[in-house]
Amino acid sequence: MKDLKPPVALFTLTVGSGLMMGSSSLAPFGLGLSLFIPALFIYSHTHSGSAATVLASAFAVAALLFLNRTVVLDVTSILLLGPVYLILKKLGPAVAIIGGALLLTAVTALEEAVIGLPIEVKDQLAQLSNYRYSVYFLSSALYSTFAYGAVNWLAKELPPVTEVRFGFWSVVLFTVSALAILIGKGELKVVAVNALLFSIAILTVQGISLFLHFFPKFSTTWKLITGLLIFIFPPGFFLTALLLGLLDQKFNFRKTERR
Repeated sequence: MKDLKPPVALFTLTVGSGLMMGSSSLAPFGLGLSLFIPALFIYSHTHSGSAATVLASAFAVAALLFLNRTVVLDVTSILLLGPVYLILKKLGPAVAIIGGALLLTAVTALEEAVIGLPIEVKDQLAQLSNYRYSVYFLSSALYSTFAYGAVNWLAKELPPVTEVRFGFWSVVLFTVSALAILIGKGELKVVAVNALLFSIAILTVQGISLFLHFFPKFSTTWKLITGLLIFIFPPGFFLTALLLGLLDQKFNFRKTERR
């Protein structure tokens, strides 16, 4: 008889994090826990088989439909990251992460069209209506990167997140779109801002990958200091990751094969 502990854990984590995400006070904690759902999906698939894993996922979605249907689309898209990563793993971690980001972006756009976004989210996006899909992609790319990293840590079934690297085209896109924003007007400026946000997402993902490559080599003291700084000021970490991504395109710190 196959081990049923992983599917049960997948069900519990999915329902628990989904309920927390539906609570305004517990949403950040639920979102953090949800990062491990794709990892547990893949772990369950490996150790308990696809049938048990799919059934556990389906029961979890059904339970959330009954308990808090407002989070069902979000949780379903997170669950689907597991099979997306498995399908795209042969194409490399960069493709898998971006594939996951595109899935999350599409589901967010669907959620907006079908049931609408929460009032607080709408208020935040009021001034960014022309750029909201790029903002969705940016946040989805960051989430997908950390979810993929959790898979590496728990399931070890995918190529390492530390191998993520995009082509030099990302720097070209970043530079051209930034210049277009300065000189463009009207629709050209809207297109340029969207392109810039897309390139920022790509370069930040590469910067996070570079950071994770070198982080294990830090001393214990520097690991604690770095972790504390990231916890206190997360925007500073993402800005640093963006700069690392830009520099890595030039200096190729990991000496990976250029594409």
